[in-house]
Amino acid sequence: MDKRLYWIWLASGLGFASRQLKPLLEQYGGVEELFDRRGELLQRRLVTPGQFRALNGSKPQDFEKLLVRHLEAGYQVILLEDPDYPPLLREIYDPPAVLYVEGDITVLRDALPISMIGTRRPSGYGIEAARLLAGQLVAAGALLISGMADGLDSEAHKAAVAVGAPTVAVLGTAIDRTYPARNQTLREMILHDGAVLSEYPIGTEGVKNYFVLRNRIIAGLCRGLLVVEARRHSGTMSTVQFALEDGRDVFSVPGSIFSPLSEGTNLLLQQGAKAVLSAADLLCEYGYEFDPEQPRQTAKEEKESLPLSKSAQAVYRVLTARPQGLEALCAACGLSSGEVMAALTELELAGLSRQLAGRQFERTK
Repeated sequence: MDKRLYWIWLASGLGFASRQLKPLLEQYGGVEELFDRRGELLQRRLVTPGQFRALNGSKPQDFEKLLVRHLEAGYQVILLEDPDYPPLLREIYDPPAVLYVEGDITVLRDALPISMIGTRRPSGYGIEAARLLAGQLVAAGALLISGMADGLDSEAHKAAVAVGAPTVAVLGTAIDRTYPARNQTLREMILHDGAVLSEYPIGTEGVKNYFVLRNRIIAGLCRGLLVVEARRHSGTMSTVQFALEDGRDVFSVPGSIFSPLSEGTNLLLQQGAKAVLSAADLLCEYGYEFDPEQPRQTAKEEKESLPLSKSAQAVYRVLTARPQGLEALCAACGLSSGEVMAALTELELAGLSRQLAGRQFERTK
């Protein structure tokens, strides 16, 4: 029998983020023996009554169709025992038994993995700080990890894809869903060089708490966690707690004492996080260097390194630093308004354009 079926059975029976996973594997040595002796688990108080019912009420063969669905859709099913499973993630208290992966997860092997997170509704300061630091970290060879959410998560990924560097996104939804849906273009760009992963298989219904559980994976994949802007009470701060539990370094960007969006980051600094004013402040902790005098890619080089659609390339050619309306852009490139809007979204995600008030658009690079 395919060993992946045993692992999917175990993951389903224990539930997501189970802290019984590692003790069970240590007790029984492997999933096959665990399955054979599942009848004794409750008596030995190794699982809860609910987990006992789930594990004894199913068998690995029941998950064959689910496995086939992932494979036919092109997703990798990576097990905790597999060599491609991220080694840092394997170390945490409650690692996922199974990871569902799209793209190239091996990008985590050799680079310096840094998770970069922050509020979904950042200030202008937060956006500029995220873009600056993310760009510097990528230029120094760091691999950025985040949650592909709106706001500062997206800014981390955009900084990587803008220069053709790999980045890794961790979903809080089933692997076949993109949330928010408007980030589908960003997801496709991430997959050009990096990876998207989730512990939630196809068909998993969305639950708010799954995003919190996802945060332990964001923290577990990295060596250092960089918080750019966050409220005192937020999902971002839950990721910090996971990072501290798992012995990860925590870095924070100072913010205004008058901004509620900086209450969390400033609190972290009071509690001992290292302040980051430039990427060098973080990189030096790991023996990396960032040279601010190093020439950056030109806008032309950045554009050519991106997997832009033909429509996006056409719109980019007619964009200028002078704001233009939608009708003017349609007339200049000969595309419909729908095609131009889709192209503008793609360019904005890549950091090459932005929308101003009154539906005016300008080139940023």
